[in-house]
Amino acid sequence: MQILIEAGNTYVKVAQLFDDGNFELLGRYPSRKLEMVLEPLLENGIGRIVFASVGPVEVDNSIQRISQLANIPVMQVKTLRKDFGVKNAYAEYQYLGVDRWLTLVAIHQSFKKPTVIVDIGTALTFDVMTEDGKHLGGWIAPGYQLMMKAVLENTTKVFSDREHGDELMFADNTADGLKNGCRAALLGLIEYGLGQARDKLKTEPEVILCGGGVRHLPKSWGRGYQHRSDLVLEGLALYAKCR
Repeated sequence: MQILIEAGNTYVKVAQLFDDGNFELLGRYPSRKLEMVLEPLLENGIGRIVFASVGPVEVDNSIQRISQLANIPVMQVKTLRKDFGVKNAYAEYQYLGVDRWLTLVAIHQSFKKPTVIVDIGTALTFDVMTEDGKHLGGWIAPGYQLMMKAVLENTTKVFSDREHGDELMFADNTADGLKNGCRAALLGLIEYGLGQARDKLKTEPEVILCGGGVRHLPKSWGRGYQHRSDLVLEGLALYAKCR
């Protein structure tokens, strides 16, 4: 059995990869609690820790230290120019976030179709990939919470008082105007990007929606698209099984 770790800026996701190739998500934890989470797992005959990180180097160092103390091999997965049939669009390939790289790898293994991947978390990332795994590039933009925070922290008379509803419509009050404006910005970026992707791909792409921020999009809009979770862990699992 191997342990998979997806390390972000504040939280880590931890999963167990079994010998049959399936993995089980154990949970999402604050980074500062990682050692406490791993300690009981490392007593169960773990063969290796495989991790990817977009967080601070202190988290990476902590994982390396924990594995060394437990005498368990560790592999840090990093972005490559080409692997698993996926070709990175970036000339300086190492600067594509490893979370985006692993998502591309996981999706290409699953679909092998022209694909658009929209991942909404703290930031929104939008990536386009051809049927044969060629990454055509993408965008990065603020997610819903970041947009809200930017407006609320830089204005004095704009406010938000509660969670938004599902409908996306013109508002007759400031709070709903801000919330729906930020949601419309997300949706507008996605719709414009889909138009660009169709032109590039010369076909209708498979659209994959992932990340917790997908809930800010109107449910009626996203019904026709694939919804996936834990794609970074899926990509990590591929590396853990094959590398």
